[in-house]
Amino acid sequence: MLHRLYKKILVLVFSVTLVTLYGCSSTPVAKEAVTGEPLREQLFHIISKHKVLKYRELWKAFKQTDALPNQPDKVFDIYSYNGDNTAYIYKFFTDQCGHYKKEGDCYNREHSFPKTWWGGSLNVPMATDLYHIYPTDGYVNNMRAAYPYAGVVNSKKTKFSTNKSKMGRAQNKKLTGKFFEPIDEFKGDLARGYFYLLTAYYDKVQDWHSPILTGNNFTPWAQKILLKWHKQDPVSDKERRRNKQIMKIQGNYNPFIVSPKLVGKIWKDN
Repeated sequence: MLHRLYKKILVLVFSVTLVTLYGCSSTPVAKEAVTGEPLREQLFHIISKHKVLKYRELWKAFKQTDALPNQPDKVFDIYSYNGDNTAYIYKFFTDQCGHYKKEGDCYNREHSFPKTWWGGSLNVPMATDLYHIYPTDGYVNNMRAAYPYAGVVNSKKTKFSTNKSKMGRAQNKKLTGKFFEPIDEFKGDLARGYFYLLTAYYDKVQDWHSPILTGNNFTPWAQKILLKWHKQDPVSDKERRRNKQIMKIQGNYNPFIVSPKLVGKIWKDN
């Protein structure tokens, strides 16, 4: 089934070999060069149908999708991870939130695309879609709240997590309010999660209310930031492993991880 999905999506654009990624055979050359909104809509029809998890099932799924390399019982938390300098490491299930008073108390379920942006319901498919949900420190998750992602200035009022993710005023002076900036290592991951969401839920985006959206697409400033992060932080082995595990759970995949060039075929930096 997954092999057929790969062939359906990649034939739309260009011939590509996935042997090194997932052991699939090469796909045929595209019959038609599809770009822009038509490509986004065609991808929607390919990836939108997937198994919808229950909210409580995310805890178990994280153990498959977000374990530290060679440490299957330890949580890969993008808001605290800092290589050998990581301040604390959570154990799956044992350190689930729960209550927290400070960073390092427990981990919970972070909707990188805040659920308030679609109305807050947990009874909709995107509420449990693993491609934008990560296990993260509860305190930092709360600090991030529903603030959009953007570059943040370093100032006395800026708040930092232990791995230097930060919340505060945007570097872009035209943007007002508070914003959250993850560390460079995960900016591309989060951007590609957003590209996935606006494709997998193509038929729902126009009903969402978010400061990063206009109509059924990104605002120009948000699109510019996400494209920048996508280019500066290419797909990593961590991201490929995570995509592969989510495929096993949900039955679909993130096309912008499998073929990063698809991003530029839909969204342009204007």
